[in-house]
Amino acid sequence: MKVTIEGFIGKIRLGDLHPVRVMGVINLSRESFYEESYAGIDAVLGRALAFAEEGAEVLDLGAVSTAPGSPPIPEEEEHRRLFPALEAVLDGLGEEVVVSVDTQRASIADDALSAGAACINDVSGLHDPSMAKTVADHDGSLIIMASKERPGDILDMRDIVANLGERLKDATAAGVAIEKVTVDPGIGHWTPPKGPGHDLAILDGLDRLRILERPVMAAVSRKSFIGAVLDRPKPGDRLPGSLAAAAVAVYNGAHLVRTHDVAASLDVIRMAEAVRGGPALARAGKIEVEVFGHWGDPGDLRYAFARLGVGEGGARALGGKGSFRALSIRGVASGEAIVIKQEMLARGGDAAIPAGALRCDPEKMEVLVLGTAAQLRGLVKNLGVQPFRLPAIAGAIEEALDRLEDPKRYW
Repeated sequence: MKVTIEGFIGKIRLGDLHPVRVMGVINLSRESFYEESYAGIDAVLGRALAFAEEGAEVLDLGAVSTAPGSPPIPEEEEHRRLFPALEAVLDGLGEEVVVSVDTQRASIADDALSAGAACINDVSGLHDPSMAKTVADHDGSLIIMASKERPGDILDMRDIVANLGERLKDATAAGVAIEKVTVDPGIGHWTPPKGPGHDLAILDGLDRLRILERPVMAAVSRKSFIGAVLDRPKPGDRLPGSLAAAAVAVYNGAHLVRTHDVAASLDVIRMAEAVRGGPALARAGKIEVEVFGHWGDPGDLRYAFARLGVGEGGARALGGKGSFRALSIRGVASGEAIVIKQEMLARGGDAAIPAGALRCDPEKMEVLVLGTAAQLRGLVKNLGVQPFRLPAIAGAIEEALDRLEDPKRYW
């Protein structure tokens, strides 16, 4: 499991170690749910230049609305709307920004990538069986939205994660480079069964997508769940709520924010990104330790136990047992992996090690350690007095745990 997420959209790096990128939406369809986002051929280059000046590093051009109730648009009409605008943007901005095309049709994607677009944003979840192969043939980037029969028709995060996991397999099997794939959970009222509660739950659980190890795009801009929560039926009145949702998305792990409001979003994104902080990461030579999950603080919990009348010694012990940590240790040898697992099992915790560790495979590997703060303190103590690189691993674990509250992780 590669915990620190890295990827590309076009030439731009996405991931935990890079700034959250902003994608400006340029709608070429009058059927869009947000009429003010429409840009005709006379306005499209001006909109693109303005977005680039405001800080957008990616532009997403789409000629077919997927809003509920939108009429079907023939392929010929999509082509007629899209390509003059795409040509104008590519000619006017050159390599200043990455251009993405929002389409569900492989034939449109083929022509768009041939014309110079760098990415395809497919809200259908690769419904067209030729889409992934088409993107692969052009060595393009791909954004896959969670979808089954219709765009955005998956209602809960468990099914979203499963669906995107399968689509990632499909994309890579077709030849798409995994580092060029970004995932989108599909927030929005795409189908009638999907209500505001579904969207809020997805937004709240966005960090669950990290298990897929791919950059995450959040497309929440001015959507109907914001209007429902704030009683703002008109998309034009939803900017404050839209910015709040974008901030939550970034805090919960989004690496790319798709928005109609680039200038207004940028400061919000940067502030949420600063609060999110960077990875709790430590290195010792070729060993790398990262804390990728944590809950509870031993000191805080001692106060809660004390209020219950637990004695000081008991509260101290329970505080360590009530704080959970999950760590990735990368670059370990097979023997080191086995020792780490044995030490965690001896303390009531556990560690996931590759099958190759039991075969004593020579290559370096990754271990996932799961346990309480108390168990990890015991692990660090015991590894510190063992031979080989185990004391260095102990030191890196301790340092990574300390980084959880290190101000340098944030600013």
